[in-house]
Amino acid sequence: MAEGRQFDPDRPRVELDHGDVVELDGGTVAVNGEQDPSVVVRLTPWRARSLARALEEWSAISRLFAQGRRPVADEWALSRTLKMAAAALDDDGGPPLRSSRDDNTASNSQRLAAVAVLAEREPRLSAVQRLALVDAAAWWMTDPNGGHELAHALIDGGCSDPVTTQHVYLALITPPQSD
Repeated sequence: MAEGRQFDPDRPRVELDHGDVVELDGGTVAVNGEQDPSVVVRLTPWRARSLARALEEWSAISRLFAQGRRPVADEWALSRTLKMAAAALDDDGGPPLRSSRDDNTASNSQRLAAVAVLAEREPRLSAVQRLALVDAAAWWMTDPNGGHELAHALIDGGCSDPVTTQHVYLALITPPQSD
């Protein structure tokens, strides 16, 4: 067995050709207040980016064919988060935002950390709302004329308490630790 692991039929682990791993680890995910079993997928940054592109294209196509009350299979938030995570691991993926004011741009690692803080502390916000709030605040931070104050004000408007505001803002301005 790989890595000296004993096979557990209740927690299978499948290693794919490109080093990807799919496993049932016994964990759960809370969906609408109920716990559902989870599937863990481990990807290299380049595979995560590839999957993110496929999910983004799928979301665009599914919106074209959405009819009536049928829910749209929108994987945009997952796609955006996968791209951000891949970029954070892969030499921080270059500039995270396209802006002429790149001097104070938050890195992908910092933005991902801020989104994680919001996910933990602001469950009322959807994944898209968390991404939009962090991306907008990061963009404002690039403005040399009071951008940090505007970013902080924006975050404060999206957070339910000042402590969360501070945690999100600190995640955006704290440089990632180097190895």
